[in-house]
Amino acid sequence: MKQRILAFLSSIALLGGLSSCSQGDDKNTVYFWVPSGQTIVTKLTDYAERFSDIIMENEGVEVNIKISYQGGYDELLDKIVKGFSTGNYPTLAIAYPDHVAEYLDAEGSDTGKYVVNIEDYATDATIGFGKEDYLGDGEATDFVSAFYEEGHSYGREGLYSLPLMKSSEVLYYNTEAVLQCAKPYGETIGINISTAEQLESYLNSIDFDELMDFCAFIKKHYEENYPNQDLLSPFFYDSDDNLYLTASYQNDIDYTSVDASGKGSIDFNNAEAKAMAQKLRDYHDAGLIRTKGSEGEYGSNYFTTQQVLFDVGSSGGAGYQAPNSDAFTVGVCRVPPFNSENPLYVSQGLSATILKRSDDQDGFKAKYGFKFLKYLTSTAVNADLCVNGSEGYIPVRESCYDTDLYQLFMDTGNSGPDYNYMGKTARIVKEQINGKYFNTPCFKGSAEARQAVSGIVTQMFTTDDTLDKIFSDQENVARNAL
Repeated sequence: MKQRILAFLSSIALLGGLSSCSQGDDKNTVYFWVPSGQTIVTKLTDYAERFSDIIMENEGVEVNIKISYQGGYDELLDKIVKGFSTGNYPTLAIAYPDHVAEYLDAEGSDTGKYVVNIEDYATDATIGFGKEDYLGDGEATDFVSAFYEEGHSYGREGLYSLPLMKSSEVLYYNTEAVLQCAKPYGETIGINISTAEQLESYLNSIDFDELMDFCAFIKKHYEENYPNQDLLSPFFYDSDDNLYLTASYQNDIDYTSVDASGKGSIDFNNAEAKAMAQKLRDYHDAGLIRTKGSEGEYGSNYFTTQQVLFDVGSSGGAGYQAPNSDAFTVGVCRVPPFNSENPLYVSQGLSATILKRSDDQDGFKAKYGFKFLKYLTSTAVNADLCVNGSEGYIPVRESCYDTDLYQLFMDTGNSGPDYNYMGKTARIVKEQINGKYFNTPCFKGSAEARQAVSGIVTQMFTTDDTLDKIFSDQENVARNAL
């Protein structure tokens, strides 16, 4: 489920290199470690400076937020976990929920040693959500509920992460090439699919199995329409783990669970999961579907060069789907569900956690770290971050979608001369997925469980191993991490 990170050296130069935050740092400096690319880093740095000015003007307090690029998500996780023993870790960090679970586990029996329970700040009568107008502050109830509830999914009471910018998955498609094959297909099933609007309507009306039937037709007839273009596969799914998890959650198939004490359980080795996997394997063997795990590259690399016609990718990576030299029009729609009765989709993107440092005895850094997160998630700031600071992330507050800025951004997704598929992507996530997200349980080993089911997809697409062996192999990987 990990998204590509643009590790621009220029962003490191901009921020003065990798920052240390060892004991003895300026007590008014709050370090914020991020794994994001240059555009987001630059935008966050700009808002950090504005935040400092706002706090000085309204509270008369000097506070500095220092944004520091720390490599990719896994590298940042490793640095923080190792830093717990040396004191070299930040107050704020971008983190996947699985990574927050690792930080919580590092506390052992010493609850609260490293990870701040944000609930204590969020509900505070003075600085809680909705209490400081000068930060553009809004009530917690304004958050998209699934995004906010993710912070409660750690097997213990409390709130341990906040959403910053989020994303889901959508289906990108090559409008012209698909239409070329869609018209005769429509004739075989009694539906007129001869315009872009009719194609979009059809894709929004079908389930995943019907999409695979459509892809089988396209694969069969593609060569006669495009004799000089090699087709790797009609359909590509960027994330092996998201493919597995989405199919699993939509079909209510056991994956993992966590008990009241926070201990995780590996539950994915079961008959229903194997039947689901066999269907996906059959589609792969028929040449209809490929994944990053099977090919070693993201689908956008093939999509933009017209070697695949459909690519399921993150809405947060929409900018990567732009074709070379505007060779075709990028269509966007909701991913046809595996189960139309339960169309749940993955929630991913940037969340932030607050870490407790031993040199922050009075809680200054944690307090102002929380205030900065409030500021970043305020309506106007969050809308601007998503429109002008990212490649397609969506806001975390409902009110963001009603701003003139975000309404204009989504309107560019309408057909016509100003068509912008990134605006269309945002509108689809907001209006068609519309909060129907699943959150996986977070516990020590949950990251490895996700890697294990990703391994199931990759292994069954690249080897002849039996599903019994594949599931057993990956179950052992996941259990060894508990």
